[in-house]
Amino acid sequence: MKTLLLFIFIVWGLTGWCQSQDSVLIRDNWYKRDTTRLKQSLKDSLNPGNEMRIMPNHPQNTKQGIRILSGESEFIPSSEKTDSEIQIAGRRYKKSQNRRDYNYFRGHLCGVHFGFVNLAHTDYSMYAPETEGFMDLDYANSFVMQFNFCEQSINFSSRNNFGMVLGLGLEYQRLRFDKKHVSITLGENNQVIPRILDPDWMIKKNSFKILYLSVPVMFELQMPARRRQRFYIAAGAMGGVRLLSRTKIIYRNPEGEKKRSRNTDNYSLMPIKADLVARVGYHFWNVWASYTVTEMFRNKKGPELHPYSIGLGFTFY
Repeated sequence: MKTLLLFIFIVWGLTGWCQSQDSVLIRDNWYKRDTTRLKQSLKDSLNPGNEMRIMPNHPQNTKQGIRILSGESEFIPSSEKTDSEIQIAGRRYKKSQNRRDYNYFRGHLCGVHFGFVNLAHTDYSMYAPETEGFMDLDYANSFVMQFNFCEQSINFSSRNNFGMVLGLGLEYQRLRFDKKHVSITLGENNQVIPRILDPDWMIKKNSFKILYLSVPVMFELQMPARRRQRFYIAAGAMGGVRLLSRTKIIYRNPEGEKKRSRNTDNYSLMPIKADLVARVGYHFWNVWASYTVTEMFRNKKGPELHPYSIGLGFTFY
């Protein structure tokens, strides 16, 4: 009888000890299934896309637990607001601040932007009255293209929806002159002056082309913060370094032969320019506008002109 009572006491004690151990709920985000089992230790590593939730078996504490998440997984918000979270990132462990509802901040800069360009705040006071407006543009055929191929996003907000975006790219401007028989050239002291073309030429295209290396710096706000595809507003500045500038004229001479005239020069352009830029968009698409704060030509070397652009953009993510 004593032996039987001792056996029952040992079995009862082992059962109570086992029930007091913590159980581990392993959530598999790939196969969408949960597994609950007793764990002797937590030395097992988590594969990307997995998480652990440690919960006590006591009924009064079923609403509290600890979630352990892989640093490379897509973080899923916890259904229990009282859970504490631990993120595993390589060999470093850190306790999160309940930010799993927010995606990481990533700006919208890399992509292609196309727009139409025109000139504002023009001043021809240093030229003869009959030459005024020789730089006027055919707005419908004057455009600008921006190719941004590099960016770096810096987050400023705990919600991961506001930050600064730095980039690097190219900007190509094709300015089509409104007066087909008037182009530009350099006169004395490298001053930009109108070039009157042969009136017998049948002008097809008369344009001025400029290529810049562009460096945009934008501040971007994304809304709503909890969504992956967000509406965003961005504003900032874009610097430009002139790489190439030339005029191009396509015409037919009196004999009907098709000719091309190309002249490459600096045309007394400012070597560096600065633009103010604003963008409003959603996901891949945006509407943008820019205004060149600096003058187009060097001081007293050409008319005072400030280009501005309005267009559409497509970003890669």
